[in-house]
Amino acid sequence: MNLNQFVEKFEIFLKGDPPLEEIFSAGRSMVGELVSSPGWLNDTLTRLVLDDDFLNSQWHAIDPNDIVLYRHPEKLFTVRAFIWEPGVFYPVHDHGSWGLVGAHINRIRERKYVRTDDGSNEDYAEIEMTADAVLDPGQTTYVEFLGLHQMETADDKVTVTIHVYGKPMRRGYIQLFNLHNKRIHRVYAPSLFPRVLAIRTLGSISEEWAKEVLRKSLSKRQPDYLQKECLLALHDASGGV
Repeated sequence: MNLNQFVEKFEIFLKGDPPLEEIFSAGRSMVGELVSSPGWLNDTLTRLVLDDDFLNSQWHAIDPNDIVLYRHPEKLFTVRAFIWEPGVFYPVHDHGSWGLVGAHINRIRERKYVRTDDGSNEDYAEIEMTADAVLDPGQTTYVEFLGLHQMETADDKVTVTIHVYGKPMRRGYIQLFNLHNKRIHRVYAPSLFPRVLAIRTLGSISEEWAKEVLRKSLSKRQPDYLQKECLLALHDASGGV
């Protein structure tokens, strides 16, 4: 199976409106067939190295190791390749959508987590690990809408995994979960993150001009997650009032 064959088959499957359980069984089986097939990613890797136009056309995803292979025109699903370097720790995170993951080149380690707190504090989470597994090439796993996981190479080799994500229930950012201080950190795409960082900086400045900038931003039409960042920053700039 190559990427085009997978996309055609998976589109037909999703348009049948399968329940989540079937996505995690039959859909996962399709991903397993894709990641077990050799050679189909060769052209993408070659073009990333040799074709400047192809490199520059890449979608600016949140994760720097995320290579977008396919985006459905009706936003039913995306197919992505994630490239993991040995010794690089990626934090526990969510996705805001269901996901199917398959090891394609070399082995990957995945740890699954669940929240054990009531979720009432948006900036704090208590989590515990529920699974720790190593996937060989061709093996698959899944992520639920509210699922948390952490991934890293299982060996001292660069590893590639293939991810299929459904339509997100929350757009614009993912959340990272710090195991040590139990904080939640929202992370945005590179094209947007400088604005978010500037908003957060204004929240640390108690001067009136900073508050006025935040108020002007709140009066603009913008995504709800930016509105939320501005509200939090204005709250902080006003001394928590």
